[in-house]
Amino acid sequence: MDLQTLLADFRAARSRAPSLTTPTAAVGAPGTWTGSAADRLHRDDLVPLSGSLPRDLDRAEETILDEIAHAQRAVRRAREDAEAGST
Repeated sequence: MDLQTLLADFRAARSRAPSLTTPTAAVGAPGTWTGSAADRLHRDDLVPLSGSLPRDLDRAEETILDEIAHAQRAVRRAREDAEAGST
């Protein structure tokens, strides 16, 4: 798997991940699981567990982008070195 494919797969998976901004967005089909139990689960269990998740996902994507940039620089240097050696 190349880095561009990894980035595309990561972004696709991230876009399919459920939101934890509201209880009903995280548990069950929309509108089917509501009320105080959903609010309590969201507030007491899901929010604390997901606190750093957005930052962690951002860091993961940044790491992939950094690796892509590093690989592109390495390829560019290799091409420049090959061209310099052939002249």
